[in-house]
Amino acid sequence: MRITTGVFLILIGALWLLEMLGIIHFNICLIGPVLLIVAGVALLVSKNTWFGW
Repeated sequence: MRITTGVFLILIGALWLLEMLGIIHFNICLIGPVLLIVAGVALLVSKNTWFGW
C-alpha cells in the first residue's frame, strides 16, 4: 500500500505541475478531495496504526 500511495502522489504532483505550466488542462479542484479519499483509504487498510504509511 505504501508504494501504491507514493506512486499515486507522485502522479498527482506531476499532473499538477504540468497543469500549472499550461501543458495540460484539468480541473485543479479535484486534487484536494482525491487526496483526502486516498488518505482515508490508507488509514483504513493500515495495520491498526495511524502512521502505517
